[in-house]
Amino acid sequence: MRGYLGLMGDTTTARRSCRVLIVEDDRDDVLLFDRALRTACKANGVYVELSYSENGFEALSAIALSDLATRLPDVVVVDLNMPVLSGESFLRRMRGDFGLAKVPVVVLTTSNETPIHAAAISSGANYVFVKPNSFAELLAIANKVLDVAREGV
Repeated sequence: MRGYLGLMGDTTTARRSCRVLIVEDDRDDVLLFDRALRTACKANGVYVELSYSENGFEALSAIALSDLATRLPDVVVVDLNMPVLSGESFLRRMRGDFGLAKVPVVVLTTSNETPIHAAAISSGANYVFVKPNSFAELLAIANKVLDVAREGV
């Protein structure tokens, strides 16, 4: 796990909580999604624990450590184009080697090509979204990620 982004929400009033792992090599994209997710959490009264990894290999290591501590993420948000281990390879290993079929995965990618989205779904993603150009669209995706984290797939 490359970094820990912290917690959001008041523990005395928040009724719901979730853990989100962001797997993304672009720091700007991490910061933008972090902002959108924190905005969504605040609006929904959700206490969230965010962590991030810069590539699929780091993410698998973080998940393995989380699994040992029985603190798996409630949802993983992953980019497809990353160094060391691509998002698609990460998905296949997470679903196959680790057998983590119950942890929902949301892909957030720059690609709008249907075959790439289909390959991500085939590799184990539950949802695929194209990285939007506006904060409002990113906020809508963040809200969907929260829904997925709280309710499962």
